Amino acid sequence: MLERWSNGVFKSTLHRVLGNGQERYSIAYFLEPSHDCLVECLPTCKSDSNPPKFPPILCRDYLSQRYNDTHADLNVYKKQQA
Repeated sequence: MLERWSNGVFKSTLHRVLGNGQERYSIAYFLEPSHDCLVECLPTCKSDSNPPKFPPILCRDYLSQRYNDTHADLNVYKKQQA
């Protein structure tokens, strides 16, 4: 969402862990706005020469889209069993 708010200035980080044989500890920390929040380009991140790259979207719709894009549709397995 920060990428959408910042008009691409702040990009999403590719999440991956490369093992090096040492123990590793990590703590995930996530923040998100209210599901009714409209996520759109901030006024300071756009101009006539740099228009918004993403259309406005409600937080709940954005999160649903991202979830569907990154998780398997398990209904496919139910159809095969029938």
